Amino acid sequence: MAISNPDAIEVTRGGDVPLLDIARSLEPLIRAHAQALDEGRIPPPLVEALYDAGVFKAMLPREVGGLEAEPVQWAQMIEELARINASVGWLAFIQSGVGLTFLDPERFERFRVRGGGRLILAMNLGRMAGKAVRVEGGYRISGRWPFASGSPFATWLGGMSVVTDSGGTPVVDAAGQPQRLLAIWPADQARLLDTWDGLGLRGTGSGDIEISDLFVPDEQVNPGFYGAPAYDRALFRIKEMPEVGHGAHALGIASAALESFVDAVNMKPLPGSTRHLAMGHMQAHQIAFARADVAIRAARALLHESVRAAYEDAKAHPELSLELRVRLREANVFAVRAAKEAVGLIFEMAGSSAVYRGRVIEQAFRDINTAANHTNYMETAYAAIGSYFLTRDRAGGPEIAGRPFF
Repeated sequence: MAISNPDAIEVTRGGDVPLLDIARSLEPLIRAHAQALDEGRIPPPLVEALYDAGVFKAMLPREVGGLEAEPVQWAQMIEELARINASVGWLAFIQSGVGLTFLDPERFERFRVRGGGRLILAMNLGRMAGKAVRVEGGYRISGRWPFASGSPFATWLGGMSVVTDSGGTPVVDAAGQPQRLLAIWPADQARLLDTWDGLGLRGTGSGDIEISDLFVPDEQVNPGFYGAPAYDRALFRIKEMPEVGHGAHALGIASAALESFVDAVNMKPLPGSTRHLAMGHMQAHQIAFARADVAIRAARALLHESVRAAYEDAKAHPELSLELRVRLREANVFAVRAAKEAVGLIFEMAGSSAVYRGRVIEQAFRDINTAANHTNYMETAYAAIGSYFLTRDRAGGPEIAGRPFF
């Protein structure tokens, strides 16, 4: 599709519009900026469109202008955006507003105004990379955090820190564990370091952020991770929604690869290419494609089923049961691992035609291998899940091996 002025493309605005329709309305604009994204640049018109359409406000409560999306519909939107472009799909769930639900409407509005009219938060929650010293009215924080996706266009930044005394010794709680806190600060108070030069997801702007001896007032600090949500409704009781985004994102990448392979099989064979002539017609290809297809369908079904069950439970109970949290985790790990396997099968079948930079299957291969290397989605992530199911009926409760995710 030729686009003379991609910045003028009409996109669907959020509200009562189905989320899938929002994603599809953005497709022409996203594809028009595909090259810039693969070069590591995030075009401002695309950021504006994602914000105005509601993608970057999908997980925010209605009181602050968010969509407060139904979780399965949100997962479908993320999958569709990732099918169109994996970097955009990644930003769509990372920047959905899920990390801002601890802000009540009054604080949200103050932070929005301080951010120039938008509240877009980029942060790293996986690394205690900062040191925070308690002072009157807040903390003085120094640190450098990697993988801050969306930081080039965020209006606020944040990261996890260990609380220390003025001499740098960690402060411990009653259980002897180091105290930790999440702090956020206006983006113009930090340094952005362009360190993101990864294999895939190149258009996510996942570079480092750094602050040095920055005073962060108490109202911008929450202990733990997100802090308690300011809105006690079903959507905000599901703390695993960022994980759901990961799973849906992976499914979208795999769907793009499968679609591209079907298109290649049905194209007129290239002159002299015996491999292209045989592509998709060999029994080995037919078996491999079916395996890839069923893996993605099964992963999608399990993910949506698990999310629906969690959402229904969250409507009736203030906190999800451990069983449902484990099943959500299991569904998301399976979705990411299944997507990686499916893309690998497609990449191998496509042969040398898939190795050229910029082709859909090549892009999918780079993107899914980057996404699946996230520590929460390695094969070892199954350990805690398996440990739970093996010991859940044991007297004294289940044992949870590995990372203390649950």
